[in-house]
Amino acid sequence: MRITLDIPSDIGEILLKRCEEKGISPSQFILALLEWYFLKRYQAKPLEISEFLAYARKIGDERMKNCKYSDGKFCMLESLDNVFDERSPEPLNIYKCLFCSNYVDRRREKRRESLKVDEDIIKIAKLSARLVVELYGDRLGYKPKLKVEEDETERIKRLIDGW
Repeated sequence: MRITLDIPSDIGEILLKRCEEKGISPSQFILALLEWYFLKRYQAKPLEISEFLAYARKIGDERMKNCKYSDGKFCMLESLDNVFDERSPEPLNIYKCLFCSNYVDRRREKRRESLKVDEDIIKIAKLSARLVVELYGDRLGYKPKLKVEEDETERIKRLIDGW
C-alpha cells in the first residue's frame, strides 16, 4: 500500500531535519508514526477493559459478602435448587453474584430495622400536630376542618407523661 502525505513546506523542512538528526528516512518516520498511533489506540482499550473488570470484581465481591442469601461460600437459593435437582452445591462466583437477580442487601434491612419507629411515637406526633394547628391555627391563618376533642388532648398528655 502506498500512502502520500501533503505536508506544508515549513513543517516538511523541520521533519527532514529531525529525521536526519535521528538517522532515519522520512518513510521510516511515517511508518513509526503510524505504528505508534495504532498501537496507542489498541492499548487504550485493554486498559479500559481491565479497569471495568477490576470494578466488576469489587462490586461482585461486595455483593457476595452482603447478600441476604449468601454465607460467603454458597448461595442458599442455588443450593436449594441443586438439592432438588440432586446436584452438589457450587461455590459462589463473583460474576454470578454481580448479575444475580435474587440479590438482597442485608445491610439495607439492618438500616430499616434501626429506623423503625414505635407506633405510640407516631400517634403522639399526629395528635400533637393536630393540637398545635388548633391552638395556633388562627395566627398561622389556617382553620382546621376537624377540631381536637378534649379527650384527645388528655390522651396526648398521658402518652407524653408515660413516655
